[in-house]
Amino acid sequence: MNFPSPHCVRLCAAVLLLLPFSLSAAADASGTREKDPVKKQTARERTLLLTSSGDLSRTLAYATEIIALLNAAIEAAAGGEPDNKVRERPGLLEWYQKYADWLTGMSAEFDLAVSDSFSRQQSGAGWSMRYEELSKGFRKLADELGGIVQKLEGEKKKIEARMQKLNTAVAERRVLVDKDDLELARELWPAYREKAYDRREALYKDLTDEEVLYFRNELRSLGERQKYFEGLSELGKYEEVWLLIRADEFTKLHEIARVIDGDEPGPVVYAVRDTIRTYEADRAALKRRSGEIDAKNRGITKAGSLRTLDRLEELSRYYEKMRNRYERHIEWLGSQIGNYQADLIELGKEL
Repeated sequence: MNFPSPHCVRLCAAVLLLLPFSLSAAADASGTREKDPVKKQTARERTLLLTSSGDLSRTLAYATEIIALLNAAIEAAAGGEPDNKVRERPGLLEWYQKYADWLTGMSAEFDLAVSDSFSRQQSGAGWSMRYEELSKGFRKLADELGGIVQKLEGEKKKIEARMQKLNTAVAERRVLVDKDDLELARELWPAYREKAYDRREALYKDLTDEEVLYFRNELRSLGERQKYFEGLSELGKYEEVWLLIRADEFTKLHEIARVIDGDEPGPVVYAVRDTIRTYEADRAALKRRSGEIDAKNRGITKAGSLRTLDRLEELSRYYEKMRNRYERHIEWLGSQIGNYQADLIELGKEL
């Protein structure tokens, strides 16, 4: 038997995704319900595979959108910032490229499983394990991204601590010389030696107009950097939320995949109900996050230097892309919940 063409497979996917998960329970042309349990199982497998194949393709498209944003940001920054100040974007970009490569491979595996299913009466052995692999993969990627976000947050905190010191120095026009914190003192006094002030009390160094101006210029630069790290860390945090939600969803699909080959509908009913509960919880979580993103985006103050405005515009684009992704997935989850609820009605007739 020849494999169906990719166009044929995608056409079938478009048709099947409009129907309830339990396609095998639908009436046949003569008006009688399908009685063959093997055909019911095969139809359920195919529907699950087709739905997942389309889902992975859509998720890959989301990752590609962010990669395009990061590439554009790197190109824009490369001409105006030293190399050591744009290195964090390539670091995050490398993670996204790894993520996209993994999604590409998993999507290809599911496309092959769909073709395999339509070329035979049943899917190949071990097809259900792909869902467990997806769940584990999303969790591993979330862990790796969490580490990157922690580093970004650490850099942002260093910048903010520096800004606090400079703000105090500029406001008071003097800098505190403390033997436990000599950073600013050493910058102003290149010949400074700690032993010369080896005493318990703190000393102050008055700032000249030139030194105050120097610190003010640095504060502006640090403000730009702070916004820069904020954009990257916020992007990472919301991506991590997405990855963990997807991991939970594929865990539930794995549970369905394990039981739909069985002879009893009871385990399938239990797995479908559990999946509906997970999808409903995910919808609620994504709605909360979407509202949070909206509030943050509205709260961005479009003021500052041109470079600061560029950073704020980047952050706004990150927010918008993530919010759109969340909203689209909320709609998709709603349609899947409806399909599963319809399937429960059909499964109830088999009990």
